[in-house]
Amino acid sequence: MRLLFSGLLLLTACTPALPIVTDGDRAWARRAFPETQDDLDESRGLYAQKCSGCHLLVLPHKVPQGEWPRVVDKMAPKAHLTESEQVQILRYVLTASRPDKALAQ
Repeated sequence: MRLLFSGLLLLTACTPALPIVTDGDRAWARRAFPETQDDLDESRGLYAQKCSGCHLLVLPHKVPQGEWPRVVDKMAPKAHLTESEQVQILRYVLTASRPDKALAQ
C-alpha cells in the first residue's frame, strides 16, 4: 500500500502541467459526449497513469484535436488499455485540447 501511495505521489508531482478539469470542461464534455458519465478528473488521472509509463506526457493542446483519436488508437495496445480506459482517455484529451480551451490558456 505504501508503494502504491508513493507511486501516486510521484505521478502527481510529475504531471503538474496537465490541464486541470474545470466546470467549463465538464459542461463542454456533457454536450460533446452526452452518453457518458465519465468523471473527467478520473480520466485525467488515467491519462497520467497509463501514458506516462513509457514516455513523458504530451500536453493535450499540443496535439490537434482531430489527431487524438488516431494517437490514442495507436498507443492503446502499448499501454494495455481496456476499451473503457481508451474511451475515458480520449474524452479527456479531446476536452483538454479543444480550440477554445487553448485560447484561454
